[in-house]
Formats: sequence, structure tokens, C-alpha cells
Amino acid sequence: MMKFFRALFFLSIVLVSSLLTASPGLQEMEQEITRISEKAQKSVAFIKVVKTMRGMQMDPFWDMLRDFGFRYNVPQFNPKQEGLGTGFVIDAAEGYLVTNNHVVEGADKVEVTINKKTFNAKVVGTDPKTDIGLIRLEKFAKGDIEQLPFADSDAVKVGSFVVAIGNPFGLSQSVSFGIVSAKGRSNVNITEYEDFIQTDAAINPGNSGGPLLNLRGEVIGMNTAIFSKSGGYMGIGFAVPSNMIRAITDQLRGGKKIKRAMMGVNIQDLTPELKEALGIPDDRSGVLISSVGKGSPAEKAGIRKGDVVVTYDGKPVESSAQLRNLVAFSSFGRKIPVTVWRDGKTVDLVLVLSEKYEFVGGDEESSAQSDDFGFSVIEREGKIVIEQVGPQSLAAMAGLRAGDIVVEVNKKPVKSIREFNEAVEGKKSLLLLVNRKGREFFVVINR
Repeated sequence: MMKFFRALFFLSIVLVSSLLTASPGLQEMEQEITRISEKAQKSVAFIKVVKTMRGMQMDPFWDMLRDFGFRYNVPQFNPKQEGLGTGFVIDAAEGYLVTNNHVVEGADKVEVTINKKTFNAKVVGTDPKTDIGLIRLEKFAKGDIEQLPFADSDAVKVGSFVVAIGNPFGLSQSVSFGIVSAKGRSNVNITEYEDFIQTDAAINPGNSGGPLLNLRGEVIGMNTAIFSKSGGYMGIGFAVPSNMIRAITDQLRGGKKIKRAMMGVNIQDLTPELKEALGIPDDRSGVLISSVGKGSPAEKAGIRKGDVVVTYDGKPVESSAQLRNLVAFSSFGRKIPVTVWRDGKTVDLVLVLSEKYEFVGGDEESSAQSDDFGFSVIEREGKIVIEQVGPQSLAAMAGLRAGDIVVEVNKKPVKSIREFNEAVEGKKSLLLLVNRKGREFFVVINR
């Protein structure tokens, strides 16, 4: 059996070698990967950080004293913790490198090694909401480092070849090769603002902060996280897109505070149930506006509750995560064209965003029970509040919770039990507009 596998192994080497010899295109690709790897030696950094873990207790010793009846003030000690990661140079003249926030956040000391030369660095700024951190070398000589050029991540195609470079498990300048598996990955619960490039290039612990490059040696993303059940590589890695990196690092330079634009709306993804209830065609894509704040940029632009945003600044809108990112990284004060679907037709509007917007918005009670749908409500200060939701009921399966406020039933405002009862009586389907802790969204319940 061993002879068989040995023969199979050598046969595969012969086949690959013959394929490379026969195909000039593959030879050129091999040469490009080699060139990228060699050039990156002056750009990709091995980052070592030291963090102080403050406020830990010396539990075993002091717990023993407590067992013997001693009273004491528990002393604190601050052990040091070392961490490893990757970064890459984005400005060789000024010594700026980008890495992940989780690599350098809270660091007391940052040590950077590039091309076998070690430098001290300081953290310029971090943005936990995108997991981006910016550091700067304190002293370096001209020619010690080289910067990597950026590519337009919006132009990256799924299936494109990519190269990942980093320091997995402390193994510096490790190179892996793969493709772009997907774009626009969100709702993976890694950061607050997610628009990840997914790749199958091997990424492991220690690759965090390393560049994801195209075959021209340009940065299309920064490797940030992996999907894994084992803690190691399983073929799914995520990279922050280069356009997001540039937008954040431009603000972080000089210690600037990150500013994100806001529309002043609550939004949600369209489901088949919502499309049917709202009369939206099945082939219509977009994001549903579930509420519009008073005096908000959205209200000033003429956006209404129940509108479906189909394009934003000329780009088709597919998901709420995408729209959120488009808005957050837009310029303040610029007139942005927005198209919404309203009452069976498209409406073109112009939106001007602001930096920050806050929504402007005891008890004799009466109650009502909706047995058919599995929830009960009470009237409280002119509001219809869900009091109970039956376990495994239609309301529970739709996501309703006790404490939710019912604002509308089937597009009709309800402020009293009488209005609520009239709205739900005899209905087999409910389209509810619900307010949960200031956030409004639509819920469909069918029976």
C-alpha cells in the first residue's frame, strides 16, 4: 500500500511539472506569485505587542487565607501578555502601517520586524467597529521599508486569484494562494461594520492584519478572521476591503476621531412575507425603511416609512448591511441621489447626510388578547404594548417579544385597544410595525 501511495505522489509531481512546462500562462502566474512574495519582504511586518492585563487577583493564595478566616483587601497584580500579528506598510515616507485593531488595541509596547530589521512603533489610532488599527514606526531609515499599493476593492471579481501573506503561528512571511470566494459578506458577527471579502487562501492565527493581494501585488483587503470549528484553517477566511481600509486610515492619521454619516432611519431586509404584505414585486430588491426620525436627513430628503431603497448613489442596494456601510462611508454635505420604490413606482430623491443624528421622538391600562396569533397587548399612555407572547406561538416565531410597542397594524396607526381590536378582527394575516427600544421594524404574522 505504501508503494502505491509513493508512486501516486511522484506521479502527481510529474503531472504538475509537465503542466507547468506545457503552459506558459501558468509559468507566468508562478513567476508573478514569486515576484509578489519577494517584493513584500520590505512591506509585510511581523508585529509583536505587549499588553498589561490589569486588575487580576492572586486567587489561589488569597482564597486560602479567606478559608482560614482572614480579612483582607485583595491585592491586584498586572501580568504582561504578549500577542503576535501581521501588518503592512501603507506609507513608506511617513512610516505608517495598517493592521487589525484586535492586534494592537490596548498595547503598551509594539515591536515591528520587517525584512529582518526590528523597529519600535506606536499606535496612532484604532477603530474597533471595523477592526482597523494604524501604527507608525518611531525611527527608520529611507529604504528600510516599501509601501504596498491599494487596488479598488469594489472592482474585485469573485473567482479572482489572490495571495495572502502573514505570520501564522509566528511563522514569518508565510505565503498562501487562493481565490476570492465571495464579496460583501456581512452578518458574520465579527465587527459592527462588515463588508468582507471571503477567500479560500489559507489564513491562520497570526495572519490577522496581513495583506490580501491581487496578482499585480496590490492590496484588495486585510486578512481579519477565519471561520473555523477547530481554531485553524478550514477554507473560509475574511478580509476587510481595501476601500474601507483607506477610508478609516485617512481619518486615523493625526489621531482624528472616526466620523460616520447617518440618515436617521431604521432599516430592515426584505423578506418574501414582507414583499407580499407590502405589495412589492418578487423581483424587486432593496431595503425597507421601517421608520424615519423627525428632522433627520432622510425626512428632509422626502424618504418615508415603508419606502424601499433600491439604489443609493447610483449603486443597487441588496441588503441592509450594504446600505448601512454605503451611508457610513459617504461624505458629509454632498448631494447623494437615492431611488426608492413607493406605491408601485420609483421615486428619485436627493439626500444630504449629517455626521450625527439622534432620533427625536405609568399607568391606567386596558388589555386585549389575540388568541389566533398568540400574543396579548395592553394600552399604556396612548401606546399599544405587547404584554405576553405565547411560547411556540405564531407571534413568537415571528420574533415578537413582551415589551414591544405596536405602532401600526396593516398600515393603520393604533393608539388604543379599540383601534387595535378593529385592526386585527377577522384578519388571517397581520403586518405589524413594531417599536423595540426606539428601533422600528415590520413583522408579518400569518395563520
